[in-house]
Amino acid sequence: MSGVRQHFIPRFLQKGFRTPGNGKIVRCWVYEQNKPPRSANIQDVGLERYFYAINSEPDLDDKISDAERDVYAPLVDNLRAGNLSAAVVESIPGLLAHLEIRSRHVRQNMQSMVDECATGILDHLSDPANLGALSKEHLRPGSAIFDKTLAEQGFSQQQMQALLAMDESALERIFEPLVDIFASLMPVHLNRIKTSIPEMIKGSHVRILNESVSPAARAHRFSALHYSVHKFGPGDLPLGDSIVLFHVRGERSFKPFMDKDDELVHVVLPLASEKYLVGTTNTSLSSPLQNLPLEIAKCSMGYFICAHQSERAADLQAQIGSNASWLSAREMSTLLGEVFSALMGPKQT
Repeated sequence: MSGVRQHFIPRFLQKGFRTPGNGKIVRCWVYEQNKPPRSANIQDVGLERYFYAINSEPDLDDKISDAERDVYAPLVDNLRAGNLSAAVVESIPGLLAHLEIRSRHVRQNMQSMVDECATGILDHLSDPANLGALSKEHLRPGSAIFDKTLAEQGFSQQQMQALLAMDESALERIFEPLVDIFASLMPVHLNRIKTSIPEMIKGSHVRILNESVSPAARAHRFSALHYSVHKFGPGDLPLGDSIVLFHVRGERSFKPFMDKDDELVHVVLPLASEKYLVGTTNTSLSSPLQNLPLEIAKCSMGYFICAHQSERAADLQAQIGSNASWLSAREMSTLLGEVFSALMGPKQT
């Protein structure tokens, strides 16, 4: 039976970043964005009430718990012990796919991207000039939207053409006052849409995970990699809320989520404060040791955890969120520009 408090970062992974001690309570140091560092019981870290529960899919948390107890937690224990037998290596792609999609980091990114797109589009259309230009191009006789609306109201294209033949400015006079009214209503629509986005994204995320807690298509991308476990010598390795880190070719070399067109160089999974797993496409490439804690912090959206309180961790804290979004500000601007171009472009004939 699933509980109320559901971890989106599994405790079996957090245990590798425990504060040294012999007590029964497993603690770690939590470095959150814009908050003082704090020592916390991992029972209270990386969780949210009913994170994996919606009315139509009430049993997902149980599915995840079963898979992690029976498969993924023992697998991580083997990796921490340095066991890279054929059976262990064969299971690694499924683990990476599972950890990549199960976290809150994924849901927050989905929500942020939809929110930004909706905000950008409706803000654009709240300007009467923009909305008027759009209506002139698309709300005309011959456009699919216009003709469908006419048909629903019982008007034929011939009747509309007859009206326009008598007075070519009739359509302009009909739409001009409506444009101002519709533009003024955009903020109301935006607030309504933004309010519905979190539940909409949660529903989508839960349904995707309910189909498979480790999607085969994502696991397949990691099946041809060469895996090794490395000791982290320079200091205290953190675990970010993105969990898995991807080193790819291109302008943005480290990412918290891999796109289908990315050319993967390394995938990195922190296993413990002194140990991490690396999958590489080329065994001649060196392990991405340099600045690994920094890249983990930058790809974390809200926080990271580590075993010790330190000045180094405090320095990394300032970098949280700087590289956590799926799309950069420039990429989002480009995406919105393409949307507006498509909206304002000539209608297809």
